[in-house]
Amino acid sequence: MKRRSSSPLRVLRNRNFFFLWIGEIISHFGDRLAQMALVGLYLKETVSMPLSHSIPVMRNLFFFSTLPVVIFAPLAGVYVDRWRRKSTLMSCDFLRAGLILIIPLMAYQKGITHVYAVIFLVFAVTSFFIPARSAIIPNLVEKEELLAANSLSNITRMAATVGGVSIGGIVVAFIGVRTSFYLNSLGFALSGLAISAIRIQEDLPSHARSGLREVGRELIQGLKFIGREPRIKFVAISLFVLMGASGLGYVIVTVFVTKALGLGTIGLSILAASLGGTVLCGSLLYSHFGEHLRRDRVILTSIIMAGIGTIILAQSRTVLLLSMGVGVIGLVASPIMIASYTLVQEITPDRIRGRIFAALEVIISSAFLIFVWLAGVVGTRVPPSQVFYLIGVALLGYAGAVLLVRLSRRKA
Repeated sequence: MKRRSSSPLRVLRNRNFFFLWIGEIISHFGDRLAQMALVGLYLKETVSMPLSHSIPVMRNLFFFSTLPVVIFAPLAGVYVDRWRRKSTLMSCDFLRAGLILIIPLMAYQKGITHVYAVIFLVFAVTSFFIPARSAIIPNLVEKEELLAANSLSNITRMAATVGGVSIGGIVVAFIGVRTSFYLNSLGFALSGLAISAIRIQEDLPSHARSGLREVGRELIQGLKFIGREPRIKFVAISLFVLMGASGLGYVIVTVFVTKALGLGTIGLSILAASLGGTVLCGSLLYSHFGEHLRRDRVILTSIIMAGIGTIILAQSRTVLLLSMGVGVIGLVASPIMIASYTLVQEITPDRIRGRIFAALEVIISSAFLIFVWLAGVVGTRVPPSQVFYLIGVALLGYAGAVLLVRLSRRKA
């Protein structure tokens, strides 16, 4: 049976989704500005350090932005299913707006070490925002509009990444880091105001209890659902592999471009433009043709292409070649994320959707956290080109293993 397709632009006629989308544009754009400001702080902190000693500083920035999600997301998923999701999204945005304002004060008075604590708090709040956003989309659009809605959300994130990182790189290089943080704070506040315009009737579950035993029971229910649903289990494992590769590669690429090539935030802006442009193309192509393709096959094929793109990175010695490798990865990253989230939204009942997306965030963040930390060790001992080779081979090996398992099951 064919699914009825829906255009990403057509879904914007849905008033509620439109305001969620506006909030995403504003907050994602501000996020990328702040990201470049953190890179600027990193460069300031490591200006006199050799390349190998500067990698752990970058690792720490990623580590403290990921650790809170691993710690809080399991509980966040349970409470997202108990609370009104619109109110949760608004509260998270306004809290983050206030916290971001503290970062410039900490950075200039206490140094980058004290910034880690604020970053931890910001992403602790984010661990509630992410599953609430993913869980509320099916409450705002029809089922046949899910692929279009997720495609548009992905396009929005990537467009904001290109614009935010590109402009942010220029702001940090020529004006300074404070402006980025102030704009990021303003972005969160405006996002909260946009979400407040959503009109949705949400009924709280009547059985919700506040005891730790009940919270633990609901969390286990979500994990059991992932374990017994093969397609969601495949999504979870695939995202773990992909985000592990991303965590390791992201740190190495960032340090290689800013320090080894000496291009600073401008070099990152060039790579971000390449990545964002190809992710945008991938989102548009998949939103147009993807409705009639099996979600799991799209994910597996895209992982193979990501492995090839990473091997191209291993051959790169210039920004042009790096941009080509990153571009291949960007082209297939969108179909992976869109297909994964759409598949989960289609399968998961509304009453446990927050828990499932929170569990996926834990899996994603754990993989990113583990391999970001590993990058601080590997990066001091192994040249960047060899690291990229290892990542590419690992991605191709995972895809090959999945194909072999599926072939053996068919023969059996």
